Amino acid sequence: MKSNRMQILTIAFLLCAASCSPGDHAHSRGSKTIRAEDMKFHLQFLGAPEFRGRNTPSAELDIASKYIALAAERIGLKPLMPGGSYYQEVPVEVTTIVPQASRMRLITGTGECVFYFPTDAAIGRIFEAGKVTGEAVFLGYGLGAPQLNWDDFGGLDLKGKIAVILDAALPDDHVLKPVDNRRLLMSRAGALRGKGAVAVVTVINQEREARLAEKGLTFSLPERLRFPDVVTGSETVPSQTAAGAAPAAPTLPFFQVEVRHDAGAAILGVAKEDLAEMIETIRQGKRVASKKMPGRKLEIELGIVTRKDKTLNVVAYAEGTDPVLRNEYVTISSHHDHNPGREGRIYPGADDNASGVVGMFEIAEALMVERPKRSVVFVWNTAEEKGLIGSYYFVQHCPVPVDKISANLNLDMISRNDTNHIYLIGSNKVSSELDASIQTMNTKSIGLKLDYKYEDPAHPDRFFFRSDQYPYIRYGIPGVWFFCGTTADYHMEGDIEAKADYAKMEKVSKLVYLVAMDIGNKPALLKLDLRPEITARGEQNMKVGWR
Repeated sequence: MKSNRMQILTIAFLLCAASCSPGDHAHSRGSKTIRAEDMKFHLQFLGAPEFRGRNTPSAELDIASKYIALAAERIGLKPLMPGGSYYQEVPVEVTTIVPQASRMRLITGTGECVFYFPTDAAIGRIFEAGKVTGEAVFLGYGLGAPQLNWDDFGGLDLKGKIAVILDAALPDDHVLKPVDNRRLLMSRAGALRGKGAVAVVTVINQEREARLAEKGLTFSLPERLRFPDVVTGSETVPSQTAAGAAPAAPTLPFFQVEVRHDAGAAILGVAKEDLAEMIETIRQGKRVASKKMPGRKLEIELGIVTRKDKTLNVVAYAEGTDPVLRNEYVTISSHHDHNPGREGRIYPGADDNASGVVGMFEIAEALMVERPKRSVVFVWNTAEEKGLIGSYYFVQHCPVPVDKISANLNLDMISRNDTNHIYLIGSNKVSSELDASIQTMNTKSIGLKLDYKYEDPAHPDRFFFRSDQYPYIRYGIPGVWFFCGTTADYHMEGDIEAKADYAKMEKVSKLVYLVAMDIGNKPALLKLDLRPEITARGEQNMKVGWR
């Protein structure tokens, strides 16, 4: 009898130990609350076209921020900002052009013609106030690549000139189309500037002209944003003037202007039918001959205005269970902004990145069931699309000590491509323990294929630098981006909720929750063991090079 009782007690003890193991039972109780069916409503709402892309700053993005804060409060997350607020305000200065003070004039021997912004012309994203004047010169497609048998420069002197070029989509099988040559096509204006041009005027392609004409639209006015309280490391530092030396003469602005076909034909002195034929020639992969245009001068003048505004990070937290370790943190992040509509087109950004936002809701609900010893901070970042501004602002104005943040887990695009596959970016850069945790939790419970294709900072797509884990890494905080990869819908109209893979969102969200639990329960902060320069978390690591 005594022997049987001991056997029963032993079996009961073993069963209890197995069921109460913090690596299994406690974690799985929270994980089971993460369900694909609970995500659809949120993604349908935040990915709706009525949000018009959730541009930074915009009323639509403010509404999304309000929705996220209310959801965080409903779930049970606590506010972290002063005064019991869920909002971290990020100041921004917004500069736009003033149409009444902006114009382009074509001056010829027989008179002049004036074109206006935004009806006839559009200015590129980088602009400033000022005026430039120069003789126009036509450069076809505007590409100098003799090594690929395409050279529109032909020895023409571009110094002080305004280059006029045509936009068109080359055939898919053209030698210039491969990814390796993408930068050549995207850097045409910069190359022209390097040859001395003071401006580039691009005649838009046929498809864009037809869409504007059919819908009676004008160009969209761009905005230039400045975030005065954010340091990204990409700021231009004015050169110091040597003692006693005269200050350098101010440089003229360089304008990149796009024009409709009426204006383009007038500038080139051809009929619209001839212009359409020239663009079609390039569409077929053939060059259009460059030429000088003596006696045809362009004058471009821009007036601008700047206003002060703000945009919002949404910040909340689940307090840790340990009275000491609750003063250390794991951060989970995503971004809720996307890209503005343009010329009647709307880019919903369902995958990029309403999917990460919604995944965080599920993770937060799981933490209401079971949470780790450390506190978990949720940051829904603003202005990721504008240069990771929200995440830079958070680490540089952090409401908790940055040296107490063990790791950052960033969800950005988690709803597309293979259901059982996810890319990891950054997990093996600062702490070996971060990647080990992800590997262990995934092997034990989830079974995703973990892909490191894009983790190298030298990869030509440079994804390592392109999401909100990067500012944490720059502060010496281990960080990882969970990323499904791009699709043909990336930053396009087709990034809609109907294409989301909710089963994949569930798997990724469960993995992030389990990793947060694992890291949050470790006896110490993740060790910094992969870069000898990084010995402690903090601002001093901004000097560490990653390129």
